[in-house]
This record gives sequence, C-alpha cells and structure tokens, in this order.
Amino acid sequence: MITKKNALFNKDQFNADLLNIRNKYKNDGFLNMKYSTAGVTFNEDSTLAEIEIVVDEGGEVLLGEIDINGNIELNDAEIRSAMETGAGDVLNDKALEADIASLLKLYESRGLPFVRIKIGNVEIYEESGRQKLKLELDIQENSKISIKEVKITGNETTNDEVILRELKLDKDGTVTSETMSGIRERLERLNIFEYVAEPKIFNIRNTGETGLLLDVREGNTNTFDGIIGYSPPTATEGGYLTGVAFVSFRNLFGTGRKLEARFLQEKKATQELEFKYLEPYPFNLPVYLNFGFLQRIQDTSYTKRNIDLKIDLLFSDNITVSAIGNYERVIPSESQLSNFVIADSRTLTSGVEIKYDTRDNIYIPMSGILYRTVYSIGQRNVFNFSSLASQGYPPDYTIQRYFINLDVFTSFFKRQSLLTSLSGGEIISDKVEESDLFRIGGNKFVRGYRVAQILAGGLAAGTFELRYSVSSRGFLFGFFDGGYYYRPEDIPNNIPRQEGFIYGYGLGLRLETGLGLVSVGYALNKESSILDGVISFGLINEF
Repeated sequence: MITKKNALFNKDQFNADLLNIRNKYKNDGFLNMKYSTAGVTFNEDSTLAEIEIVVDEGGEVLLGEIDINGNIELNDAEIRSAMETGAGDVLNDKALEADIASLLKLYESRGLPFVRIKIGNVEIYEESGRQKLKLELDIQENSKISIKEVKITGNETTNDEVILRELKLDKDGTVTSETMSGIRERLERLNIFEYVAEPKIFNIRNTGETGLLLDVREGNTNTFDGIIGYSPPTATEGGYLTGVAFVSFRNLFGTGRKLEARFLQEKKATQELEFKYLEPYPFNLPVYLNFGFLQRIQDTSYTKRNIDLKIDLLFSDNITVSAIGNYERVIPSESQLSNFVIADSRTLTSGVEIKYDTRDNIYIPMSGILYRTVYSIGQRNVFNFSSLASQGYPPDYTIQRYFINLDVFTSFFKRQSLLTSLSGGEIISDKVEESDLFRIGGNKFVRGYRVAQILAGGLAAGTFELRYSVSSRGFLFGFFDGGYYYRPEDIPNNIPRQEGFIYGYGLGLRLETGLGLVSVGYALNKESSILDGVISFGLINEF
C-alpha cells in the first residue's frame, strides 16, 4: 500500500492500493479472494480518516489442467517439458510469459519461426472437493517458411551467385532462426563486404509466398600497400633499401576469387616473391582450392621455391578440414663468396590442417575461439649427396612438421577485448636445414625482434594482447609476447645448438585506410632499451 498512517488520505490512491492487494493475492494463487469490508470512516470535521480492511482469502487455487490445442510439430509432452509452469503450481503471469517465449524459441529451432501462441480460456473447476484452474494454450504453428525468392541489394560488383551459395538453404528452401543468423556470419567471413544487414523475411505480394531480403555494402576489395626503408651503411657493408610491396584482389570480377602478390626485400641480398590464388566452390562443390608459389633468395646461400596446393573442405560454418600438398626445391648458390652448406634437394610433402573458428567478428573479435593445427610429412631427396656424405647427409630422409595455434577472445566491458594466444610447433627430422626453420621476429610469434632474427626448429609461444576498439575495424593495443625456442645443431655450418627464453612487449594501433587495414607497432625485447625498439608494419588481409 502507498497509503500510510499519518499521511494525507487520497481516495484514488486508496482504491489503487486495494487493487494492488487483489493482484498480489491473485499472483499467489488466491483467485477467490474478496474484501468483506474495505471502507473509510471520517471524523466530524473530516480531518482524520479511519480505514478498515477485512479480507476473505478464499483458499488457494492451483493449476490443474493445461489443454494444448493446435500443435502438430511438437507433441503435448514436448511442450509441457519445455514449460516451467505445470499442474500443482500457482499460475503466475510472468512465469507463463517466460514459458511462451521458451516455446517460441523451440519452434524456431524446428524450422517454424512464425508460430503464434495465445492464452485461451482460463476457468475454475472442482476436483475432489477442491477448486482448480484450467488453462488453455492455443497454438498456430503455420507452415514452415519456404523461401521462393531472394532479393539482394547493395552488391554493385559481386555476382549474385557468390551471395546465393552462402545461403545454404535446405533442399525445400525452408529457413530457421539458426539459418538466418548463419547467413550473415558466412557473408561477413567472405571479407568482401563492409556491412551485412540482418536478413529479412517478406511476403511476396498477391502470392501468399515468402521471400528473403539481403542487404550488403561492398568494401574496398582491391588493396595495394607499399613500405620502404633504408638501412644505413656499417663498417662492413654499404647502405641498402628494404621494404615490401603487397597487392591483393579479394573479389576478382565479382566472383569471390582471390589473387595476392607480395614482394619482400628483407636484407640487401635476401628477398621473397610470393603469389596466392583462391578458387571458391569449383564445379559447385563446397570446397576452396588454394594455390601458392613462393621464391626466397637467401643472401648468397640458396634459393628456395615452393609450390603449394591446399583443398579446404567446409564441414560446417565453424569447422574446416584441409588437405595439403607441397613441392619444395632448394638450390644452393654457386657464388664463390658463399661458404654456407645446404643440400641441393627436392621435397614432396602432404599433410592435413584443421581449423575451428567461432569468433563473433573477424575484424575485432569480442568473443570466440580460433584454433588451427597443421601436420605435414615429406620425403626429401638430396641430389648432391656424393659431395655431402662426409657432412652426415643421407641420400634421402623424412621430415615432419607440426604447428598448433589457439586464440581465445574475451571481453569485460564495452569496446575492450583481450586476446590470449598460445602457439607451438616443431620440425622432426634426421637433418634440419636453415630453409626448414621457423622464423621469429617482426609480427611473427614474439614481437620486439627484427624479422627472422631468430630461427627455430621448435618453439612454444604465448601472447596477451589488450585491445580497445576505435572504429568498426580499428583498435589500439598493448601486448606482451613470450616463449621458448631451440635451434638444433648445424654441424656443417659450425652452428651450435641454440635455445632460450625470449619475450617482447609494446604498443600499437590498427587503422582503416584507403589501402586496407594497416597495423603499426612499437616493440621492445628483453635486451632492448627504450630507444632500441622495433617498428613493425602489417597489412591485415584475411586470405
């Protein structure tokens, strides 16, 4: 009651109090409650009012029967098991509303997103001398929503077929709530749209049939990025230019095909040239074909060429299993200046990759997991075996490689996210050469070191990166990387076994630019002073 002793009396408020009391009894199951007396007596000059309320509670009335009408897809037992309200309970309005919401979600998961549930008759009956409540639920299941037409807006370059194949509707074209949410996630993961709206259902005029509306906004899918640097002269060598040129076409001719090219001048005499091509859904099969070519010229030591083939099989929206094939050719330098010993070899490799991705956003994930594991095994043939036999080289041998990476994204408040990452890998072989090793530094594994400053045959690394988003794809970040590595002994080149614990830390930002998503970071390692940090640049481009 709002009406209180020693407070001003208001007749309208008093009537409202009586109604509140009545509703309280009703929610507690006393449906027959009534007031024997609910009156007000005033004194002679009407300066005081005496209130008298006499309540007849009438006994508790519990729920007896629940009659369910109109249900076909779900039987009575399934519906009752999904409801908290049941026989013997007090009928509570809020609890009943929550039960109806749960039933609607259950119907959506069965492919019926437009079911209507209404409360029918509510009446009191007697059973064994006690009053009980009978409740009717009227359900209109309608038919499954079958999509007869798809309208796409906003795709000025991208072909409709690229979008339509990501719908993945059932054979009869029916949709569920899960189907609807999955459509948007798959379109976003194509990384060719700046914005994808929630799919909408609409009625086709004068037909009684249903259509699906998809609204997208295309982003900048053609990217060029160039970075140039200069290394000043030293006592042993002159100055030289370094840098990287990167070009990417992520939606060739509007077909979803991708082409990527990269040129890296790492040092004065070390450079890389790389091409990648992706063919989605060849012959309308749910697979991606990835082709790659890489050539690395390492100082005056060797030239390595790789030809890669990867077939991605899409098991589900979250799970991808890939078959890997690789041809590698390593050719030692004929320069008289090189004293580096490496085999003239050919390696044929096969392997498998498993990827599990539940990130809520590929640009700035706030939650989810990205897991990737790769295993490969190859057979290496040494062509110059006769000249290297004294160095311990066999004519042929097996080389195995595995790598595991786990990224976990969590968020504790708006715009903030935390990346916790663990990665590890190892190369297992009787003979491990420099061209086989993991390269640590730059933006790889442990930041704070120069690109490829540390070479490893095995490593275990972890990252904590705290992010704060400043735009839909940009964020500020601070990080700490750490790990352990080892490099096996290289007897022919007089390189002893190396191992150690390393770490790096720093700050950075990622920005949306006309060239794409560019990241810039400043990182220090455990041996650096504040002015000896490494400035790193990166182009964020899902391929």
